[in-house]
Amino acid sequence: MNHHLSTQIATTTRRRLRHTVAISREIPDSFIDAISFHYNQSAHHDGAATAVCSQDKGVSLLKSREQHTNYLNTLRQHIPINKLICLPPLESHPDCLFVEDTMVAIQDTVVLTRMGHESRRGEVDDSIKSVLCELLGLKNVYDMNNDSIEGCCDGGDVLYTGRHLFVGITNRTNQVGFQYLRNVFAHHDKMDAADVVPIPMMSLQGADSGGGVLHLKSAVTHIDEETLLIPEGEFGDILAEEMKVTERGYTAVRLPDVLSCNAVVVNGHVMAQDSPCSVSKRRIEQACHERDLGVTFVDTSELAKKDAALTCCSVLLSV
Repeated sequence: MNHHLSTQIATTTRRRLRHTVAISREIPDSFIDAISFHYNQSAHHDGAATAVCSQDKGVSLLKSREQHTNYLNTLRQHIPINKLICLPPLESHPDCLFVEDTMVAIQDTVVLTRMGHESRRGEVDDSIKSVLCELLGLKNVYDMNNDSIEGCCDGGDVLYTGRHLFVGITNRTNQVGFQYLRNVFAHHDKMDAADVVPIPMMSLQGADSGGGVLHLKSAVTHIDEETLLIPEGEFGDILAEEMKVTERGYTAVRLPDVLSCNAVVVNGHVMAQDSPCSVSKRRIEQACHERDLGVTFVDTSELAKKDAALTCCSVLLSV
């Protein structure tokens, strides 16, 4: 498999979702006690990516908030004015910053998730429900917490590319949770049941870096409807095969830095990780340039000590 950026661009017209609202949450003082672990990305001698799990030895709350503020300021530049909704912190839930995990949203349909780690389930609180149902007036809101006692799902395991809904089966998202999403979204936005695809991440744990990703989107995200960011190396190869990347008409931009594979695309602009890996940044810049996408590199290195990736810190809606 070619591990380098393919320069062939699909000739079909790319459909770009128009994101009209973003939801985020402020960092609580308790963030330093978040349950997450820090995954250090490094590279093998052949340039393939790997990740080593090590418990965090200290997070600066001040620096975390500075980086989060910069993240939100960047996001504000690419959504309509006053349409970034920042919820108050939940001090009893140190991981509440990671608002992505609380829901899966496709246009006007939202699933509130029953998160895989029991201590986080209170993050799906009244403030989120109020924003969705009252402020935004959404009618198609499904609450997995009320409907399933066995299903669980973290939003970080769910990647919607505009054509497929890929769902990672992980320690945080199970088969019952996947089936719940399939039942809700199977006939949504021109998708059918076959377009809601389970990805068995647990079976990839033996591959390099497979043991170092918490969620599906820790390892793969999209920058448009036909382009995915995927790590180099054995783990990335197997992941691409499980997702049937080529068969489903995607181009894979392969990156040596796993953290760089997590990016936010909002209204024709890509927010990418300001990684020390110059190769990854160069390939992302090239891919964005070829697709007429803007790109901004955002530093979330302090937040990453608690497993934060760029997508974790917001939910984008098209309503």
